[in-house]
Amino acid sequence: MVTPLPAPPRPQGRYVPASRAGDLVTTAGMTPRVDGTLVVTGQVGGAVDLDRAREGAAIAARNALVAVLSQAGDLDGVAGLLRMTVYVNAVPGYTEHSAVADAATDALVEHLGERGLCARSAVGVASLPGDAPVEVELTALLRAGAP
Repeated sequence: MVTPLPAPPRPQGRYVPASRAGDLVTTAGMTPRVDGTLVVTGQVGGAVDLDRAREGAAIAARNALVAVLSQAGDLDGVAGLLRMTVYVNAVPGYTEHSAVADAATDALVEHLGERGLCARSAVGVASLPGDAPVEVELTALLRAGAP
């Protein structure tokens, strides 16, 4: 069973969830919010264990995908993902960033199949807005003729 996609993310500041230039879409950084509320908070490797960080990464990735869909129309309008950056709010010395980011990749592949695989960076940071444990950005290529 495929996990349902969330409602479109609401900006938490003065920005748009996604921008489009031709057939390219980039998203703002998306955190693990459900209905506008952060559902996971804290630093990974501290208050947030790996399993909980992975849950947060999957939620954030789905939020980013929904932002892409605001420009693509639907999943069929997405030719593929080109790049994903996963920022991990981690305690000093934490080294499992890729394991956290793998959950974001898994969530995207669940909805897009092989089109959800893309180049990726997993970057450790000292903090994120609202004390989110992860933030995900996507760059997507739309199919020609997508709305």
